[in-house]
Amino acid sequence: MSNKKMIKPLQILSVGALSTLILIGCNEDSNSNSTKNPEQNTPTVPSQNVGSISGIVVDQISLAPIANATITIAGKKYISSATGSFQLPDLTVGESVTLTINAEGYPERTFTTVVASTAPLSVEYQLNNDDTIVSVVQTSKASVNLVIERLGAKVTIPANALQRADGQPIVGDISVTMDVIRPAINSDEMPGGYGIVGGGFMESWGALKITAIDSAKNDLVIADGSRASLVIPVSTRSLEPLKQQMPLFFYNAIQQGWVQTGTAELQTLANGVQAYTASVDTIGSWNIDVAMDTVNVTGCVADTDGVRVKNALVKSDGINYSSVTTAIANSNGDFTLPARRNSQLYVYAQNGSRTSNAKPITTLGGNYRITDGCLTVSTENDNLSIRLTWGERPRDVDSHLLTPSGDHIYYSNKGNLSSAPFANLDVDDTDSFGPEFVTVRNLMVGRYRYGVHNYSGTQGPGIKDSPVSVFLAGPTIRSRTLTPTVNDTGTSSYFWHSFDLVVDERCNITYQTVDRWLTVEEERTTFRNTAESTPRYCTAP
Repeated sequence: MSNKKMIKPLQILSVGALSTLILIGCNEDSNSNSTKNPEQNTPTVPSQNVGSISGIVVDQISLAPIANATITIAGKKYISSATGSFQLPDLTVGESVTLTINAEGYPERTFTTVVASTAPLSVEYQLNNDDTIVSVVQTSKASVNLVIERLGAKVTIPANALQRADGQPIVGDISVTMDVIRPAINSDEMPGGYGIVGGGFMESWGALKITAIDSAKNDLVIADGSRASLVIPVSTRSLEPLKQQMPLFFYNAIQQGWVQTGTAELQTLANGVQAYTASVDTIGSWNIDVAMDTVNVTGCVADTDGVRVKNALVKSDGINYSSVTTAIANSNGDFTLPARRNSQLYVYAQNGSRTSNAKPITTLGGNYRITDGCLTVSTENDNLSIRLTWGERPRDVDSHLLTPSGDHIYYSNKGNLSSAPFANLDVDDTDSFGPEFVTVRNLMVGRYRYGVHNYSGTQGPGIKDSPVSVFLAGPTIRSRTLTPTVNDTGTSSYFWHSFDLVVDERCNITYQTVDRWLTVEEERTTFRNTAESTPRYCTAP
């Protein structure tokens, strides 16, 4: 196998060289001290006014609507209709809002959303059951023991330690759920985001969410004098050595932020998994974190006609750290976004259902200004974004996109967004977790093919158990998260053909699942770079 590191000239080990070759701007005032700048770490927001969310709750795999889900926001409860839809009115524009969603047959999920403008925001919330969640239904008189041995996660609650939050007797059996949050794999899963009560943002090393109710769905709490023990597996993109003791944070739903509440101790479990252990007295979300030392990233958002986009949501996601921060572009499309000092990250913008290209950034000692143009969202409904993430192993997993014109977009042919094929590999990671971020604009009529290659060629675990996750989004297609359904471990295949997309003349996209492991010959045939067809571009209504 050829050495991919030699093929990819932009993947440089030196931070200094990296900032020269892959950065899309320059560091501004690299010797500045953030404590001297009163505006430091303050995201820009538009003027305060009122907006709303028009939401729908669906199953993540089938995309079927979920009726009678309970959506809780700021103490108010809403119920989804038979079509899974609900409305959240009177929300402050520019502020983060945290929703907690409960539905029969699904674990409780928490989502953080920013209302960017007064126009109703349409959001689809996907619920899932996966191998990071375990539940038990039992009598409250017995101890609770929830374990996911493969991940190294555990929650133990003593017998008779749970009681109703309102002080009334427990009704029937109790139901307790443990949900393992792995920010290294999906940083967006963090309940409530990464904001700290009182200001600032945190970087995570792993989290757990515990929920407990009785048979009448009354919330349960830990009784005074009792404590639960937690084992939280390490999940971080950071390459720094693990510390023996780390701060332990609790998510305060009323204040909608994280509060440090004690510390946790590092242990290596019998199966070799590294985890932090802690003793707690509260049911809820617990997180191993440190407060980030941040600098500001500034830039702008525009559309493909060059018009600045106000109220766009701008997000950063760490590449060598696990945290997400957000900001809202002002009336001129400018934004200021906090990010970790001395780090690698990528930023992108969302304007309704349209997602911009992603830009990789390396911050050094001070603020960073993007100087090679704005984050750009498509003016028309003719774009796609595809984001690939995975676990620590295999180290190197690659996105592959074949366009209708036969252009093969991958690490050695990254493409172009300003001319044909109007598809580009914006972000390419080779050192575990990802992301790989592909943007498509000016959609061609015909068939796009997307696949994932285990370039490392290791299967301990393979890319299904890594786990690989592909997020697909676009204005004329339902957003969805995709994973392989068949295990690749022990096979001779290293390439997963995930899906095809068929685009018609009006830019409508038909999703077609493939979900097949290809042989080497099938891969070469299916994703062969021909670039011979004359492209035809769709026209969005």
